[in-house]
Amino acid sequence: MNDQLLGTPTSQRWASGMIISSIGLVTGLAHLDHLIEDAYAMPVVSSILFPLGLSVGLLRAGYWLAKSDYGSEQAVSIVIWSVIGAVALTLSGAVVQHAVSVTGDTTVMIVLPSSVTEGTAIGFAYGVYAIWNDE
Repeated sequence: MNDQLLGTPTSQRWASGMIISSIGLVTGLAHLDHLIEDAYAMPVVSSILFPLGLSVGLLRAGYWLAKSDYGSEQAVSIVIWSVIGAVALTLSGAVVQHAVSVTGDTTVMIVLPSSVTEGTAIGFAYGVYAIWNDE
């Protein structure tokens, strides 16, 4: 598979780490915005601080992946699992957000940034687990 990937193994690993860190950065900024703007209207710990902590963890996880000794195929596999997790939880979060808006509930729900954060973290953890399990 290494012949099919572009770049050197080091650049592929760094690109994979940057993708994970970028997701952590973008979602972390969204959670910081919610902390500043919406903290009065929602549970702070479960709706803001926990996902913000996961976003910071994704920043660190991306750096860890870039500096790790994994091969390029393994790093790309971890990113693929991370993106699959983000998409799966985001789709389910979109369904929940739509259901809440259809029922007319006026509760402020910040589902999508949390879904992306949690899905990416779960996918990252599973990707690392799958690689450790294969070795």
